[in-house]
Amino acid sequence: MVQQLTIAYECINSIGNSLELEEMLEDIISTFVRRTGAIGGKYIGPDPLDPQHQVHIGRDFEVPLQLTQDIEAFEIHSVGHSLKILDIFIHDGNFLFAFKEQNNLVLLGNMFVNFRTKITNAIEACYNVEQLKKLNKNLKAEISQEKDKNAFNEKLMISQSRMAIMGEMIGMIAHQWRQPITVIGMITNNMILDLHLESFEGKRAIKELETVDKQVHYLSRTIDDFRNFFKPNRLAQYVSFSQIRDELILILGKSFESYNIHLSFEGAMDVKIKTFKNELLQVFLNILANAKDAFGGKNIQGAYVSVKMEAFDQNLKFFIEDNAGGIETAIINKIFEPYFSTKDEKNGTGLGLYMSAMIVEKHLGGNIMVCPKDDGTLFQITIKSVEEQNDVY
Repeated sequence: MVQQLTIAYECINSIGNSLELEEMLEDIISTFVRRTGAIGGKYIGPDPLDPQHQVHIGRDFEVPLQLTQDIEAFEIHSVGHSLKILDIFIHDGNFLFAFKEQNNLVLLGNMFVNFRTKITNAIEACYNVEQLKKLNKNLKAEISQEKDKNAFNEKLMISQSRMAIMGEMIGMIAHQWRQPITVIGMITNNMILDLHLESFEGKRAIKELETVDKQVHYLSRTIDDFRNFFKPNRLAQYVSFSQIRDELILILGKSFESYNIHLSFEGAMDVKIKTFKNELLQVFLNILANAKDAFGGKNIQGAYVSVKMEAFDQNLKFFIEDNAGGIETAIINKIFEPYFSTKDEKNGTGLGLYMSAMIVEKHLGGNIMVCPKDDGTLFQITIKSVEEQNDVY
């Protein structure tokens, strides 16, 4: 009796030492085999990760063709001439122990059945851990897929947003080019007329051609300036407010003049911050282009858009204000949502302000807000200086 209690005590102690199914079952089997003199033991049961298949844990030996399914007891099978198999059914599986001696098998079977509940609970705990690992693995895979999908969608929307800006810029280039092309056309027509009238003068022709050359250089420089905006800008760089102002005036100046909109810039022009310049320019272009469109057809006297900058340590705050009539309070909270637009389908993608918010928050480490005014709209953009060690996004 003392020996049986000792065997039971050691087997119970081996239960629950591990949450790995195979390791836990091997501890139980090896303890029982060592203490009972069995020549081997094993467990046959469903795979926790694939219940349609079975796992075999323990020593290989010949097993009975028909295993017990009786949860209340156990069976003793004869295998060959001298081998006896103690077969105990626990938690949808079978513990099998092989003995050459037949003594006390009924007693050992009853003893093992006595801690059936503890073994069942331990197996279920291991199953739950395996299922949790499987769920975590699947969840990680799903998260990775969603990240890839979101990254693709983000790139797609950035591309769409830039294409929309490119459409705006084509119109702006037309404004930039109209005057130089007119000058070149007038000079060439005059020279052709002089040749036909045989009143061509070499000195005057040289002067006129020099003017043409200047205009051609201006056209070429304009294309270079616009092209630079679309170049990938993966490295942060120091940029001043005056540089931002100059590029915005270069791109937008003629277009705003043609609409009789006064575009002004105020603030510490020489203050520099380390940031992604092209991304910041894209944000300004989106907001300023929207402000310009808001004036369309309203015939507002004294139309203006002002850009003011204030510096706070390593942060810059920009205030973009217009008097174009403002945004309706019913929709002002939606303007940063993707594909939301107040323009008609032909003229609006609904991505400009959404992309502006995403760029400011994700790439420039800041935030963007909008609030209505009596006669217009005020945008506030706060950006932080990019850290020296993390200047590539």
